Amino acid sequence: MIITLPNKALKYLDSKIIQVEIDENLLNKKIDIRALQKAKGLLRKYNIDGLEYQKTIRKEWDRNIEIR
Repeated sequence: MIITLPNKALKYLDSKIIQVEIDENLLNKKIDIRALQKAKGLLRKYNIDGLEYQKTIRKEWDRNIEIR
């Protein structure tokens, strides 16, 4: 499972530990696990590696702009 949090939630990061600060109200929310299970395999039938797809898409946004 991948959890997306805003950058401001990141409090500490090294090669072994990631610490984030999460609003307590967020933790108390009920999660519809069935929706997560359905979303987990969205690309499976297309035989696409989700991580590789994400890396490819992000590379398209990385641009080097030459300023003269």
